Amino acid sequence: MSYKIILLLFVFLPSFLFSQEKQVLSLDDAIKLALDKNVLINQSKNSLELSKSEILLSYGNILPNLNASGSFNWSRSEDEGGLFTFGNLTIPLPPTRTESRSYTASISSGLNLFDGLSSFYSIYQAKTNYESAKLKLERLKQDIIFQTIVKYVNVLKAKKIMDVQEDNLKWNQKSLETITERNKIGQVTLADVYQQQVNYGNAELLAIQARNNYEITKNDLLAFLSLDVSRQYEIEDINIESLLNELKNEQLEKNYSNFNELVKQALEYRPDYIAQQMNILSNEYEISISRGGHFPKLSASISASTRSNRLSDLGKSRTYVAGLNLSIPIFNGWLVSNRVQLAEVNYKNAQLNLEDMERSIKVSLKKSLLDLEASKKKLDVNNKNLLAALENKKINEEKYSLGANTLLNLLIANSQYVQAQNDLINSSFDYLIIKKQIEYLLGTLKF
Repeated sequence: MSYKIILLLFVFLPSFLFSQEKQVLSLDDAIKLALDKNVLINQSKNSLELSKSEILLSYGNILPNLNASGSFNWSRSEDEGGLFTFGNLTIPLPPTRTESRSYTASISSGLNLFDGLSSFYSIYQAKTNYESAKLKLERLKQDIIFQTIVKYVNVLKAKKIMDVQEDNLKWNQKSLETITERNKIGQVTLADVYQQQVNYGNAELLAIQARNNYEITKNDLLAFLSLDVSRQYEIEDINIESLLNELKNEQLEKNYSNFNELVKQALEYRPDYIAQQMNILSNEYEISISRGGHFPKLSASISASTRSNRLSDLGKSRTYVAGLNLSIPIFNGWLVSNRVQLAEVNYKNAQLNLEDMERSIKVSLKKSLLDLEASKKKLDVNNKNLLAALENKKINEEKYSLGANTLLNLLIANSQYVQAQNDLINSSFDYLIIKKQIEYLLGTLKF
């Protein structure tokens, strides 16, 4: 008895533990993981810290610098002595050894008094670049959120289609069993059995393909979230019917009827568009910084130092220095002019990029609105088509059971019903994605 119990434990325990490891992944969980593990987001966060340090660096250019230094030197000189001859006189020289020590300490400070206001414009530019970097990070997060939603919805869509194909397989299996039994009692021909066997095989193939597609889309989502695809994850389902009803109740036609207002809203909320505006401002500051090279530069410096041969005497002898330094640029090979021209070109290019972005926003938004309208119409048609296909299937099933219909007509009716289900699933999830795409284009997609 104990041997059988141990054997059962070995058989069922691994499957039990394996099932325990299955983790349910909701849409909120997926978005959190995507925002937390995405490489581009983490890199952007690191770059944002660098932009923040640039602000401190720019402030340092208008503050006085302070430097302190100290030194100690020791030297020894040894002479072994010898003979010194002067005429006929030779004088012996004894060995000698001398040592010396010196101590120095100094402190100095310098201040930039005037540099054509370049230091102040550098502060404005650093702050602008930092705000622009934050907005770009915000837009990148919206990109990741939208991509996660699309991949997550594609998994759910693939799962729904897989369920439809599995239900279709069950229906064909049951039909094959029924037709086989009816053939045995002579109600249907053997040709119907063969035909249903072929249709059952096709349904089995479609079910396998649907399951493979579901696994592929799920693995694609897990890889995007940097998760281990070898682990078991269950994708939490959403009530698509409830979501669609909520969307209909939002009166999308009214909310999205004024295209100019939507464009205005996008230009007001899109982080990447605002960041591009700040890039223009940053390039404008760069022009002012470059023009500062044409102006004289004035700086002040002050220092104090002391030196002694003994540490105890350090500070008794002191030297103080104070001065002003004026540098007037006369000719530098057109270096400053070239920098100014480069800054002006970058400023013009930034303006062109902003105009191009505005056109792109309008085109993308217009296309998505048209897609939303077409998707809504397609969704309504597919809803009606599904009801019609279901009713047609029921009628053909009743006729075939009474012997007043051919198997081919029944199979056609069932195929139309399966296709109607798939069409409704595709149009439902596509409608949801387009709605989220419009929020993404408007810059209002949040988490």
